[in-house]
Amino acid sequence: MPFTAIALIIAAAAMHTAWNLIVKDARERQIVIWWALIAGSLINLPLLANANIPAQVWPYAIASAAVEAAYFLLLLRAYQNGDFSEVYPIARGAAPALIAVWAMLFLGERPQAAGLLGLMLLLAGLIVVGASRLFTERRAVNLNAPLLVTVLAVALCISVYSAIDAWAVRLMRPAAYNVLVLGLTGAFIAPFVVARYGVHAIIREGRANLWRILAIGVLLLLAYMLVLEAYSMARASYVGALREISVVIAAFAGWRLLNEGFGMVRMAGAVLIFCGIMVVAFAG
Repeated sequence: MPFTAIALIIAAAAMHTAWNLIVKDARERQIVIWWALIAGSLINLPLLANANIPAQVWPYAIASAAVEAAYFLLLLRAYQNGDFSEVYPIARGAAPALIAVWAMLFLGERPQAAGLLGLMLLLAGLIVVGASRLFTERRAVNLNAPLLVTVLAVALCISVYSAIDAWAVRLMRPAAYNVLVLGLTGAFIAPFVVARYGVHAIIREGRANLWRILAIGVLLLLAYMLVLEAYSMARASYVGALREISVVIAAFAGWRLLNEGFGMVRMAGAVLIFCGIMVVAFAG
């Protein structure tokens, strides 16, 4: 895997964690994320205005936007019912395995043996980080089945739209495609937001959260733009796995910023993740 692709993915992971933290801190998350999608698309509209959109890209863009709309709605529901340090690692950790499956089925990719070993180490680390509460709490832990189903549905959405986008960026420049998809995503989410909150509440929350919305919009689009650029340089399964270093950043942020537990178990998981990343990077 090229060093440039690795650098892009790590930068994107940090940005992705940042906007998720900002969303988690918002009161009316659906309104804020919808405004962020619209704002980010408008800010980056010049990228799309000067782009040539091939006709064959539209089915990919529409399909990706529909899946991403479901992703955002499910993610916000998960954040409403679960902690940041639980939802984020599980959702992001389950996605790489699914991405590898789609890449093999639809993109014809066949990871090398060393790459598979790296993916296994990475996924093992993600599981340890995501399930650290089970190792550190001595009392019985009740399984929140509805939350788990929601989070796994988020991971499924991530894997599906990542596979779609990995193919689409072969047909169109990643930056312009990103603006197109997220603009369509905002259009798909709009009816749900209007039906739930009404126009007056949407306007009120938009004014009250202006800077939060702008920050999320810029970080959200820029982060995924970097990922799409990486998809154009390296295998989708490896890019999808490597970008999950964001769970380590998220675990650290949850510990330092949200006062959530970190502990030796999560440190062990982080070491596994780091080892998996190194194997993927050098084997890819």
